[in-house]
Amino acid sequence: MRIFLSIIVTFIIFTGLSIYYFNLPEPVATTPPPLTPAELDKLPTDRKGQVLIYGAYGYTGAGISQLAADYGIRPVLAGRNESKLKPLADALGYDYIVLSLESNHDNLVTVLKHFEIVLHIAGPYTYTSKPMIDAAVITGTHYLDLTGEIHVIQAQLDRDEEFKQAGIMVMPSVGYDVVPTDCLNLYVANQIENPTKLTVLMNGNYNTVEGAGASRGTAKSGVEILSRPLLSRENGKMVQISQPKMIKRIEDGREQTLIQIPWADMVTSYVSTGIPNIEIYQVQEGEVPSWFPVLAQYRFGRRLLSWLIDNYLPEGPPPEAQQSRQTQIRSTATNDNGDTATAEMITPEAYLLTFHSTLIIAKRVLDGNWEPGFQTVAQVYGPDLALEVPGVSRVDL
Repeated sequence: MRIFLSIIVTFIIFTGLSIYYFNLPEPVATTPPPLTPAELDKLPTDRKGQVLIYGAYGYTGAGISQLAADYGIRPVLAGRNESKLKPLADALGYDYIVLSLESNHDNLVTVLKHFEIVLHIAGPYTYTSKPMIDAAVITGTHYLDLTGEIHVIQAQLDRDEEFKQAGIMVMPSVGYDVVPTDCLNLYVANQIENPTKLTVLMNGNYNTVEGAGASRGTAKSGVEILSRPLLSRENGKMVQISQPKMIKRIEDGREQTLIQIPWADMVTSYVSTGIPNIEIYQVQEGEVPSWFPVLAQYRFGRRLLSWLIDNYLPEGPPPEAQQSRQTQIRSTATNDNGDTATAEMITPEAYLLTFHSTLIIAKRVLDGNWEPGFQTVAQVYGPDLALEVPGVSRVDL
């Protein structure tokens, strides 16, 4: 009994301290001073063909930065932490600039004036997308990001006319969210007349490898997604649902459970295909602790989860994952006459795909292949764009 009471008291104290500490008001942001002439001297004088990678030292940003030269891109690296940024820039032989996003609009504008395109790799995009886009609109800088946060993508879509007036392309989700799915979805949609329903099945461990499947940045974005209402695309509208749908299937002689997820295609593939009903399912791997989505509903809970992610999760998947891990995607388009079209895409490990797809699209933009306004990958570059990523294959089923 005494041990039981001790556990209860410890739990209450820990919970109380957590709520107090992680629910403290955010520090009041102060406006950073203007960048110095010495800092600005490192930036290119002619913006044509120039790429800024913001968030360069994170797991995904570093992967993109390391691969950039293979695509003929010599970027300038940026981020807010010089102790992480400088070693990467020095190792790759690139210039860098230390730059925060918070309350730093004037400096962002000053920097983006030197670049034709910014690859925005810093999430969660709930907090980081708008400051960068606001500056890009003023400077006429094209903007690509990797967000999978539906509310962020919708907020960008709502500014479509503003981007057109600025003469820039804003294209979210140019990585694993959502290059393979968006391209495959448009591919099957083109196979039948007037498709009205799109169903996407995703298996992130089609060829599995031990170790983490997500980077810290992705995990933090996932917390933001969990904090939002669960949505589904029905009759062209985004509607809130109380519980995700579940599907049982037999695959290779084994029973699998598919669970409905709020994947970004509910916005991006709606734009790309015009299909009014979209459902995305994922093969369930393990159980999400019941307390996890509950904590995500509260600000203190999100701050606690973010702290746990930073301190206890690996920075990203292990190196062998990029050589061996594969993902599987199946998309089915259906119309009211009962016609269907199904295709499957096998991709390399999600982060490796992201490194390549981001740079493939960036190179397209630099070559002048872009459209003003809010755009999606398949809408501008077609259903075969994903096949340009090494290791991606597609087959009709």
